[in-house]
Amino acid sequence: MESKKWYVVWVGTEPGICATWEECDIRTKDYPGARYKAFNSSREAIEAYRKGLDAKSDPCAVIRAIAQAETSSQVNYANFKDIYPGSVAVCGVCDHATSMMQYRGVDVFTGAELFRFGPVAGGENAAEYLAIVHALAMLQKQRKDRTAIYCSNGIAQMWVRQKKCTTHIPPTPAFAKMAQLLARADHWLDVNTFHNFIIKWKADEWGPNPATFSEE
Repeated sequence: MESKKWYVVWVGTEPGICATWEECDIRTKDYPGARYKAFNSSREAIEAYRKGLDAKSDPCAVIRAIAQAETSSQVNYANFKDIYPGSVAVCGVCDHATSMMQYRGVDVFTGAELFRFGPVAGGENAAEYLAIVHALAMLQKQRKDRTAIYCSNGIAQMWVRQKKCTTHIPPTPAFAKMAQLLARADHWLDVNTFHNFIIKWKADEWGPNPATFSEE
């Protein structure tokens, strides 16, 4: 349960979502006609900002707020004998109102963030696919070819097995970066061999994926 306040700035030097009062104050202090409001949770703030999106709004503000709202609670996964020690969990998230996605990977046992990418225009399944390939490439460089990777997305895992992402990417400039990233990931899988286990995260037994963004 979140106890901190979140702030939405509709009129200020930079409209968007603020995780602290200090940030909100910087954007609104002495600004003519400044308009902002505090909310009790990131979910409420994100929803309020979404409802007010217009041509001048920052489409990345929502995804950044989701990233900042990650759960801080830590679970002792050592108590689960089916979870491999030293394993990596990955997760991707996409704000469907703006089509902005990002992904990250964490150490399952410590919760330490190992990598993060985004936001860029894309989709959730593609984000999860890229997260898995990113983890594979990272672990290969670290010579950890037996480290398990956990992911909640079955479609992304299927694409990795097929060595190709088959999602539809709109042929528009906004999605050009995503198309490039997916092509690069497909190529990496095609030319590299890996032995890491890629395992479906069992949320019904273990709880939320530790890499999950809280607003997913």
